[in-house]
Amino acid sequence: MSSNNKYLYIDGTKYDIHLIDVKRSADMLDAKAYRTEDGILHRKVIGMYYNYEVTVGVEEDLDLYDKLFAALTKPVPSHSVQLPGENSPQNRYISSVSDGILRVTNRGTLYKDLTFKAICIAPTKKA
Repeated sequence: MSSNNKYLYIDGTKYDIHLIDVKRSADMLDAKAYRTEDGILHRKVIGMYYNYEVTVGVEEDLDLYDKLFAALTKPVPSHSVQLPGENSPQNRYISSVSDGILRVTNRGTLYKDLTFKAICIAPTKKA
């Protein structure tokens, strides 16, 4: 079942912004892993975590950009985050938020290349 969601949601707030790159990674995490003397890896798998790296295009709406940046940099343990293509929000923590100045105008500073990572708190798929 695919989702028609094409927006970014953080803590229930919809951000109608131009996402220029959304990279998904599926990371398997173990509760315990070890190799025996015969070289065989033994694992107790927790599950698969879907993590994202998102890059936002230049946003002309300075208030919307500031609101998004404030949400991404809020010092909390996690956020409810739903990315385009997802059917429901997931609890994720935000890390590695960065951007750069494109230009300073009489309306304010215009930023480019806002990039952040959204890392799952719990497995997307449990073992």
